[in-house]
Amino acid sequence: MTRSSLLFTLALSTMIGAIGCASGVDAVEGADDTGDGYGSESALVVNTVLRATTAVNLRSGPSTQNAILHVIPAKATVTVVSATPKNGFYNVKHEGVTGWAYGLYFENVTDPPVGPTSITSIKNIAATSQCYKYSWKNRGQMPKGYVQGVALAFAKAVCEPGRSDVVLVSKPKTVDNAHDALAWYSSTYAALGMSNTKAGVDTLRHAYALLIGLGMRESSGQHCVGRDTSATNYTSSSAEAGAWQTSWDSHSSSAELPKLFSKYRASSSGCYLETFRDGVTCSPTDWKNWGSPSDGLDFQRIEKACPAFAAEYAAVMLRVSGGSSGHYGPLRTRAAEIRPECDAMLQQVQSAVESDPAVCSAL
Repeated sequence: MTRSSLLFTLALSTMIGAIGCASGVDAVEGADDTGDGYGSESALVVNTVLRATTAVNLRSGPSTQNAILHVIPAKATVTVVSATPKNGFYNVKHEGVTGWAYGLYFENVTDPPVGPTSITSIKNIAATSQCYKYSWKNRGQMPKGYVQGVALAFAKAVCEPGRSDVVLVSKPKTVDNAHDALAWYSSTYAALGMSNTKAGVDTLRHAYALLIGLGMRESSGQHCVGRDTSATNYTSSSAEAGAWQTSWDSHSSSAELPKLFSKYRASSSGCYLETFRDGVTCSPTDWKNWGSPSDGLDFQRIEKACPAFAAEYAAVMLRVSGGSSGHYGPLRTRAAEIRPECDAMLQQVQSAVESDPAVCSAL
């Protein structure tokens, strides 16, 4: 019998659902919140990803007497934090918030990481995710290489939390709607239950979730895309390039941007080009760069040939030129989507790296 069918049988034979409510959303919980033995108390495995079968309350403790932190939507994924349930409640993490939710309303999504984490296992997380399967508005499904490449870039950032550009991307949201995408998209993040008020990996992950949506809007996830030839931005400084359609004239937005450019100009190590190109066909026109020999011309070339650089650069840009007056049209209009499926995928990548930091040496 599968775990999900066992849970269903237990639910039918021992439970009557009680209704709770938070933030105007109906959520179910088990009647067994007093420790009388009827809940699901079998041991869990830390870092297992579970999916809510219905909207369920996330509480501050393992009882309906504890405060509701927020409602976990139906079909949302959570990560197991503790192996030991209490009163039938599971200790889980959802959208960066750790709390307790009733266990009978979750089904297993993926097995926890087994054995050493590798680049291949991170790519497999991305390629089997609902993020990869999602059909983006007016764009369709993303190239497999795009979601895998961004997953690797994110994993590398998780491995290097002290890297100065990562520190910048991971800082709490500001109140600068004009420049900080996390401030500009504040209401969208709030509706999804993604808090960006604290510095750290959760804010970093939420920025990368938006980064995925921005790249899909700008280029359909194709690393080699060049400037829009119908536009007038044809100088080496203004011509846009790469999956995020960034131009060199953005480099003055933060001291971190020229540093990243110098790093990848000196070495192509860690570019993940072979990964990003999976599912993408590049024409000679795509590879063409515009303008006279200069930093801007080199920038266009590196944006296309080193997509990990393009991702890291755009991640910084989200925080310094990603708002209502920023560099990217899809952010100014809020056309770039933030998908919870992609945050869930990145959360699995994060858990895989944190459970086996040895993978960092391979990234």
